[in-house]
Amino acid sequence: MRPFYRQPSILEPSLPDLRDQIDALNGRILALLQERAAIVLEAAQVKQEQGLQGHDPKREEEMLRHLTAEPSGPFGPAAIRAIFNAIFRASLAIQERRVAAGTLTGQE
Repeated sequence: MRPFYRQPSILEPSLPDLRDQIDALNGRILALLQERAAIVLEAAQVKQEQGLQGHDPKREEEMLRHLTAEPSGPFGPAAIRAIFNAIFRASLAIQERRVAAGTLTGQE
């Protein structure tokens, strides 16, 4: 059986166009992740100043419940949970390295 192939129309984006869109989205996602990390470090500094625990598993679970409550796209709850758990772990690792080094501000 031959694989199905159809000629792209003028209105349909080509594979290079789609890849360009993905690359642009990746750049936006990375910028948002960097912004999120900076805010995480600010929150860690506030927690440290107030004598609070740095890691808050209850807060993470609350965020996950909110994010997975009504997924409205191709990613289902399990995928969303996995993605955000990875973001949480990376954020915690940055925070722990900065706390250990005694610096919660600046670049990694």
